[in-house]
Amino acid sequence: MNLLKNKKFIIVIVLIIILAVAYSVYITYFNELSDEEEAEIVLPPNLYSSSQYIIGTGNKLGTYFPAGQILANWFNDNLENKKGGFLAYQTNGSIENITLLQKRLIQFGMAESRLAKEAYCMNNSIRVVWPLWYDVIQLVKPPKNVIKDYVFPGSNVAYLGQKNSSTERTSKEILSALNIKLKSNPNIQTDSVLDKVSYGKLGFAMIQAGIPNNTVSNAIVYYRCGLYSFSDEQLQLIKKNISTFIDFKIPAGFYDDNQPEINTFALPNVMISTSDVPPELVELFVDLLTNACTRLKNRFKAFETVPSDIHEVVKILENTNIPLHEGTKRWLEKRLKEIKK
Repeated sequence: MNLLKNKKFIIVIVLIIILAVAYSVYITYFNELSDEEEAEIVLPPNLYSSSQYIIGTGNKLGTYFPAGQILANWFNDNLENKKGGFLAYQTNGSIENITLLQKRLIQFGMAESRLAKEAYCMNNSIRVVWPLWYDVIQLVKPPKNVIKDYVFPGSNVAYLGQKNSSTERTSKEILSALNIKLKSNPNIQTDSVLDKVSYGKLGFAMIQAGIPNNTVSNAIVYYRCGLYSFSDEQLQLIKKNISTFIDFKIPAGFYDDNQPEINTFALPNVMISTSDVPPELVELFVDLLTNACTRLKNRFKAFETVPSDIHEVVKILENTNIPLHEGTKRWLEKRLKEIKK
């Protein structure tokens, strides 16, 4: 009788273990699925509108999204025809913006210039509209009281950027150039990145954005984190991996009085569209953009580096090796004629 009871007890225990394992597997799969769905954003049906012009931006940690919101709001406030309007849409950044443009789901998109060039080589409908600010590589590292003698990458787990984003790609190129292998690029919510870095749960967080950047500022001022400064040898190795590499130094005291000078690099950005977007719309867009960047410099510092000199703009656009949109050509021709007069 006792033997029978023991057998029943063992069977119950085994069933409980099997159910627990099954539940664990299900939860893991569900979380992975949720992360994948978050990484691949699909435009909701209400955004498909002939009177709504969508600008693909980026995520909340970078510059694309807040800059895009400010631009779209300014555009709409200064439109003569109030029937239409511009909308800044949050995406995964350059790579997703290019995909959405190719699918004709958005009219404009912010993108790293080399990714735009690669996209044009694969799909010749991509057109460059206007040069934007530089994205500066800013590696946020844990506070000194958490990791006293920091050695990059600080841990075998780090935040490289959102999945399938240009930031993640740049992170992987840096690690490859420096012959560093990490355990993984964990799927974590962007809102919790700084918390995890500040407690040393992540060796670093990669922020690829214009400066000053609010996320980096919060990391340094409120979370007491620091910025990693590359050595000259490291930068030379990275330069070999990234074609549009530009040497860049973040001045001492830029974010905080105790912040030293930071050796890093930058990547140029452009606004792009597709050849079938009407020239009249692009011409209007460029007119609004050039006026906005001049008038909004004090509101958003990234706009300070958007070129406004026509001759400088032409030179930068030619160096992208991407055809100019017909609307941009028309706008430039008109302005150059005005300058000659």
